[in-house]
Amino acid sequence: MKLDMHIHSSYSRDASAPPKDIVSLCKKCGLDGLAITDHNSISGWTEAETLAKELGLVFVRAVELTTKDGHVLAYGVHELIPRGMSVEETIEKVHEAGGVAVAAHPRRFPSGIGLELARSRPFDGIEVINGGSSPRSNRHARRVAESKGSAVTAGSDAHELDQVGKAYTIVESVSTEDDVLDAIRKKGTSVGGRSRSMSEGIHYSWEVFVEWIKGDLTRL
Repeated sequence: MKLDMHIHSSYSRDASAPPKDIVSLCKKCGLDGLAITDHNSISGWTEAETLAKELGLVFVRAVELTTKDGHVLAYGVHELIPRGMSVEETIEKVHEAGGVAVAAHPRRFPSGIGLELARSRPFDGIEVINGGSSPRSNRHARRVAESKGSAVTAGSDAHELDQVGKAYTIVESVSTEDDVLDAIRKKGTSVGGRSRSMSEGIHYSWEVFVEWIKGDLTRL
C-alpha cells in the first residue's frame, strides 16, 4: 500500500490546496492513504479525515513542527505540539502524545535539522525520499537511516495539487492510523517515488530567496 506521508494544505501559509481536494486527488491517483502535515497546524484534519474515510483511504493525523533546529514530522498525535522547542524536547512531546517522530528532509537547507541530529537523536524514522528535496539530499538521508538502522518514510512534501503522490511510503496491509504507526515503529516500511527535478530545484531556490527577503523563513 502506498501513502503520501507529507502533504501541505491551505492551512499551511505556503500552500494552497484545500484538504478535500488533496484527499480526492489521492484517491484518483491510486494512493491508499495520506497524511496532512501542515506547518504547526492541525486545522485541516477534520475535513480531510472525514472524506478520506468515505473514500476508503487510510488517513494519518500529522503535523510538521518547527523546532529550534529545523522541521520534524509528528505522526499520530491528537493535539498540536508547541513549536520552537529543541529537537529532543519535540521528540519527547511527540512520544508522550502517543505519536512517532520522523526527521523531515534532514539535509535540505534551510529547514532540515541536519544529518548529525538525524543520526544522534531518538527519531522513530527518517524521511529518505522527500519530493521537494534534491536527489543528493535524499541520498544522504538514506545513508543516515541505513547506518543507524532507522525506519524510512517518504512523501511528496506537496504544496500544490500537482505535486501530490510524487513520493510515498510503502506499507503492507494497513487499514488504520495505528497500523501505520506500528509499521514505522517496527521498521516495516519502504519507500518509492522521486526527488525534485532540476527545474523544481530552481523554483524552490527562488521561493527560499523570496522568503529570505521578506524575512519569513523562520515563520514556517
